[in-house]
Amino acid sequence: MRTFAFLQDSKRSAAYNLAIEEAIGLHFVSSGYGAGLRIWRNPFSIVLGLSEQAEDTVLPEVLRNFIESGEKEKSAVLPEILNLTLESEKNRTNLTASGNQNSISKDSKEISGINDSDSNRGFKYRKRFDKEFPTIVRRASGGGTVVHHPEENLNFTFFVSLDVKPELYKVKESYGYFLSLVVSALKRQTLSASCRGKSDLAILEQGLEKKISGNAQFRKRNAVIHHGTLILKPSLIERVSGLLKHPPEEPEYRKNRKHSDFVTSLPSDFSPLKFGRDLSHVFAESLGLFRIGSERDLRFTKAVFKEAKRLLENKYSRMDFILRN
Repeated sequence: MRTFAFLQDSKRSAAYNLAIEEAIGLHFVSSGYGAGLRIWRNPFSIVLGLSEQAEDTVLPEVLRNFIESGEKEKSAVLPEILNLTLESEKNRTNLTASGNQNSISKDSKEISGINDSDSNRGFKYRKRFDKEFPTIVRRASGGGTVVHHPEENLNFTFFVSLDVKPELYKVKESYGYFLSLVVSALKRQTLSASCRGKSDLAILEQGLEKKISGNAQFRKRNAVIHHGTLILKPSLIERVSGLLKHPPEEPEYRKNRKHSDFVTSLPSDFSPLKFGRDLSHVFAESLGLFRIGSERDLRFTKAVFKEAKRLLENKYSRMDFILRN
């Protein structure tokens, strides 16, 4: 079975990252892949679930500032659309297929999703805005609103063809499968996490269950795409408290706790690089494979970025999608 690893080694807007996510989901099965893994980070951003209303989850002053910024600029990502070329993305991205060596182990910058050599072309006005208020975007999956920050959390995405694992068609079973992989990877750093609610991972802290990871899914063209995030630093929790309302719905184990009492971060010695490697290994083992592979497939790369550019322009950068009723 052909597999791929999609390792972010450049800075991209949050909207573009979400466009890439959907583009991979649309093309990997038709390109001959059975499964893949993406490790990535987002810039400072608020990410809405597909069906959520921004006014229900985001504090009014944060939402107002985002709308005012959007009215001035019309789109937070249009300069990026105009500057994108497939060739530059080919050079800045590792999109790999089954081959000689697992590239997840090659470069710590690749797995962390940070590479300071890349610039955010056309985003000078965003730097000023992001110091106080994050951009707001909407993803393709359901679930609740989350806050992303490039230094304070790490994102992971599994892509699996339902022809490879038809049992994942059932939502409950699919969450159980993917969350168990994350639990196994965390265990390799002596962290004991458990599945809570529909899609959370939690650890015990001073006798209380506290959330360290939220997860969500969407399905495209006979494939399931499961993504989640890990909280790396306590400063992210402070950001959440200053940006988001108490959610309109909550899992039973939250027990009406405020953000700062419900969410926690991973230990300071947690290694995102090791987690990425371990997650790749346990994912491969679950599929009966030795590794999630490593040689480039430029046709797949081109198809993904061509689709992502279209989705960015027509969907993820549009205020009528982000703030839809």
